[in-house]
Amino acid sequence: MNLSDSTYSETLAKKSAGEVVLEIRDLHKSFGEKHVLQGFDLKLHRGENVVVLGKSGSGKSVLIKCVVGLLNPDKGYINVLGQDVSTLSQIDLDRMRVKIGFLFQNSALYDSMTVHENLEFPMRRHWVHLTPEETLKIVEDALTSVGLLNAMNMMPSELSGGMRKRVGLARTLIMRPEIVLYDEPTTGLDSITGSEISQLMLDLQEKYKTSSVIISHDMHVAKITSNRVVILLDGINYAEGTFDELRNSADPKVKQFFQTMI
Repeated sequence: MNLSDSTYSETLAKKSAGEVVLEIRDLHKSFGEKHVLQGFDLKLHRGENVVVLGKSGSGKSVLIKCVVGLLNPDKGYINVLGQDVSTLSQIDLDRMRVKIGFLFQNSALYDSMTVHENLEFPMRRHWVHLTPEETLKIVEDALTSVGLLNAMNMMPSELSGGMRKRVGLARTLIMRPEIVLYDEPTTGLDSITGSEISQLMLDLQEKYKTSSVIISHDMHVAKITSNRVVILLDGINYAEGTFDELRNSADPKVKQFFQTMI
């Protein structure tokens, strides 16, 4: 079921007519007898934030792991920035991944590295040839963008949950990816910090002109960050539209997602 009206069409007309940077068609993924994705479809346009809402175990994280090639789908088509993921060699897949930022649910910082070293790591890994001065400037700019320049020499163990998320965001964006995939970006945070991280995601999207898929079960994240919301239910794209369109839906399966909203 796709929801649309004139307001949605007007607000996303330019994006909808623009370049598709991620296309997923008829995606299937099972684990034994557990059928997680059963024909999921999605298009992401350049400059757009799409929030994929789903209950725990619905296949949200499986979806984005298939996008970056961490999991192989059983069936379906994934095109990222004009490339069919299933046809890519390991070298080409690694090159594609440089263009995709991935914010893991737990931020995935290296505990033995300082914040500075954590942010340097992607540049070293992908053989970015920069002078130490250039590298330092990029790290400082990234930390400034998330309000944590003073944490540069701290260890991850010294950071609060919200600070770890901010550092994770900075590291995700340091390679200037075209697409960012967020896996439950506010999990483990209190509501105030979660709202701050959501607003920061929106600010960084505007600054870096990224296109994002945000995996979440947090309705407040969806409300703050989304241009469009997709409901992943029973393994398919069950419904999509703006946040307000879906919140006002008469479909009981859609309405249940919004019952906890204050």
